[in-house]
Amino acid sequence: MSSMLSSRGLVKRELLSDVVGGCRYRVNNHLDLEYSPLPVNKIISSAEVMVGKELAYSVLSRNCEGLVTDLRYGKARSPQVRLSLGGSLSLLEVCLGWG
Repeated sequence: MSSMLSSRGLVKRELLSDVVGGCRYRVNNHLDLEYSPLPVNKIISSAEVMVGKELAYSVLSRNCEGLVTDLRYGKARSPQVRLSLGGSLSLLEVCLGWG
């Protein structure tokens, strides 16, 4: 189970429409209420530096939401990670486009 939850991932630059396909999605900048977003040019330049890098990945701690909140706010946060008693992972659903 731990190998499924922890691994390495390659940072890619892809069109959102290619990633989500025909699935519905919404942009969620809910942390804007808690943190000020960095300037857009800083976010973009930091993201461009990440493209092609292989990073440690864990659904529970070092996940896609943490990466994008770090880029947007300078703080890696993943408030969507919540394990229910049934063991469902809402963040996994979001990252895989199931949510």
